[in-house]
Amino acid sequence: MQTGPVKYAALCVTHNCNLRCRYCYAGAKVDRRMTLQTAKHSVDFLAAQAHDKCIVTFFGGEPLLEFPLIREVVEYSRREHGNKIEFRMNTNGTLIKPEVLAFFKETGTYFAVSVDGSREQHDAIRRFADERGSYDRIAAKLPEILEFNPYTIAVSVIVPETVTYLASGVQDLFARRFRYVLQTLDYSAGWTSADISALREQYTLLAEYYFAKLRAGKKIYYSPFDERIKTWAQKPYGPGDLCDLANSQIAIAASGRIYPCVQFISTDDGTFQQNAIGTVHDGFDAQRREYFIAENYRDKESCRGCPLYGRCATYCGCVNWRATGSLSQVPPIVCEHERMLMPIVDKLANKLWKNNVTLFKRKFYERTFPVSSYIEDCLISRRKNRAENQTG
Repeated sequence: MQTGPVKYAALCVTHNCNLRCRYCYAGAKVDRRMTLQTAKHSVDFLAAQAHDKCIVTFFGGEPLLEFPLIREVVEYSRREHGNKIEFRMNTNGTLIKPEVLAFFKETGTYFAVSVDGSREQHDAIRRFADERGSYDRIAAKLPEILEFNPYTIAVSVIVPETVTYLASGVQDLFARRFRYVLQTLDYSAGWTSADISALREQYTLLAEYYFAKLRAGKKIYYSPFDERIKTWAQKPYGPGDLCDLANSQIAIAASGRIYPCVQFISTDDGTFQQNAIGTVHDGFDAQRREYFIAENYRDKESCRGCPLYGRCATYCGCVNWRATGSLSQVPPIVCEHERMLMPIVDKLANKLWKNNVTLFKRKFYERTFPVSSYIEDCLISRRKNRAENQTG
């Protein structure tokens, strides 16, 4: 099997975290961290495995518990590898400080923030170790985070316990000036038919909200809608498009062991080490790596003849493995969710098209939209700043 260059890598700098989110797949929170030597080996390994560029995301646990290490790694990479490595981060945001934002601005390091919506929705699941809710802490930091990068992504997880807050929670995130909300189900949770019915109601409410926003010319991205509209307006998913674990995307544990994806690491000990596909010190185990790639690419028997083939998340081997223990076995909740959601999405897209919503057509049918949209935003921002300076 021909393997490709590594384009994306998660660097798990710690197994510890200051939160105890109930849906976390990262395993027990222990004070086990990546050494500077292992971090440097990781960067050197990734620079050698990449062709043009590799995007490295600091991960955990909570990576900002190890901010001094992150600083040294970024500076080392710049000295040794120039711009070949680009750095990103996933964080719960509670440890953001001015000096962190200043360093990230200086080095062009951007991050996504885990925030689940409104206070009720967020605090039910995302709590500190002493069971205090974390919403107020992160909400207080959102203005400076979004000033640092207006395109910061809000990452959230839908769980049965808070499904009735979904629509109001998503609207709250957009009201707080997020432009991008990336949201997925906790597919390993105990979803019931009543939960799915409630979720359908919430998606329907959000479809009305999404339509109103785009018709008003407001640029928002909501992944449950946008990603599925793309498969209808542009092209369906193929193997490797949605999930290319062990191939172009990998994860590196604090120990330096390489895994197909962050969801395979957990506590990086005991039976979890069976998922490893090498180490940054010794390189890839070619046989193990090829096994995971082949399993992820393998046709899913349950998908044969499905009218939604190529439009849903069944190509994500990480989701399959976490829920069923098999990369190629699709959990029933994925099928149930997609069959419920897709008609809502297609109805929304048809309504946007028939109403000749310009932003919708540009967003999904204009190839240059990402660039032209960014230029528009920059011009608007400059005009706003100029006006504020003149009135000030």
